[in-house]
Amino acid sequence: MPLIAVRAVLLAALLFGTLVTPCYSRLNPDLASLNIVVNLPSRTLELYSGADFVKAYPIAIGKPSTPSPLGQFSIFEKEVNPAWYPPRTGEIVPSGPHNPLGYRWMGFASLYGIHGTNAPWAIGMAVSNGCIRMYEKDVEELFEVVPCGTPVRITYDRVKARIDPDGRASIGIYPDIYSYQGVSLQEAKAKLAALGLNGWLEDGEISRLIEEEADTQVPFASLHTVKVNGKPLVERAITSQGVLYVPVWPVAAALQASLTWDEAGRTVKGEKQSVPGLIKGDRLYVTAENARLLFGGQQAWQPEENTLAIDGAALFLNGRPIPGDVQAVDGILAVPVQALADALGQKVTRDADGAFYVQGAKVPCRLIGGSPYIQLTKVYDVFQAYVYWNQEGRCVEITYPFHVTGGND
Repeated sequence: MPLIAVRAVLLAALLFGTLVTPCYSRLNPDLASLNIVVNLPSRTLELYSGADFVKAYPIAIGKPSTPSPLGQFSIFEKEVNPAWYPPRTGEIVPSGPHNPLGYRWMGFASLYGIHGTNAPWAIGMAVSNGCIRMYEKDVEELFEVVPCGTPVRITYDRVKARIDPDGRASIGIYPDIYSYQGVSLQEAKAKLAALGLNGWLEDGEISRLIEEEADTQVPFASLHTVKVNGKPLVERAITSQGVLYVPVWPVAAALQASLTWDEAGRTVKGEKQSVPGLIKGDRLYVTAENARLLFGGQQAWQPEENTLAIDGAALFLNGRPIPGDVQAVDGILAVPVQALADALGQKVTRDADGAFYVQGAKVPCRLIGGSPYIQLTKVYDVFQAYVYWNQEGRCVEITYPFHVTGGND
């Protein structure tokens, strides 16, 4: 709540042991360019490092008769164990359990500050004289990392779209506490589009959330980093309704894969496969399973990094490229039987039961997209060709014919 302009800091320090800290803070080395966004309808204080969201805290804000101010501010003073000067009384309340400022104060405008509270039950409500109240443990945590000069932006956004550090995407519709503004479908869609999430929430669902005014963040998708051959992409994969979708064009560019988009059929066409595509906003996606058919190689989910790793591979025979992709079968790289047989000059046959044979030998294979693939560990047994996985070059090198000369001594 507002303080009187004259704080008598020295007197309070002498009488009540109040400590006034200088304008510096011990910054977390992983956090730089810190800034604070307070949103009044959601009663939240968000900490950002540059444009990256760090953490959200619940707060109490000014009541409608004494609303919290809107605009751009900055923290200009910090105090530990602040004294409180009740307006129009001339009294001084020292730090302690009866002090409504709690044990930390960060002033951002004349008479206004971010501070703790001795009434934690009020967090989440509009009850103050305009100041921003926080739980004591939260304000002490924030106090330690933000220095004087930290920007503070106080907004009135009834629609909050957010991507958490763990990749969770959510949207919240909040009450019009001060009767300042309404909420439209177009506004909500614009907030989602600004985060690259346009299309991932249907208009009907957004309208329902606006009508219900749930007053909380509602998760609707999760975003994941995509690494192709060890290099992260700018665009991310998205899980929606339990299905993982992969951005097509960035992955294709990283793997130098030639694809086309069939608008009429809504399919993505590769050299050997055509799979359904999904357009969200201005981006094209396929499911992770269909991405495996399009691009081949290996996919690995790395939960500790929230990352989908896609490792492509090329296929060579005696140093010359073979048309065809490399897939993974039960975690082992596999090559297309027909393409390999054609390159080796060997014939593939299929019996009435659907089994494949090469030179009378049954091929242990797995159908992927209707085509048989054989694991690298079984190539020699069927084709008598030597197989080498070139990890650095990301390619399968096959040598044929393969002859071993000399002894092993």
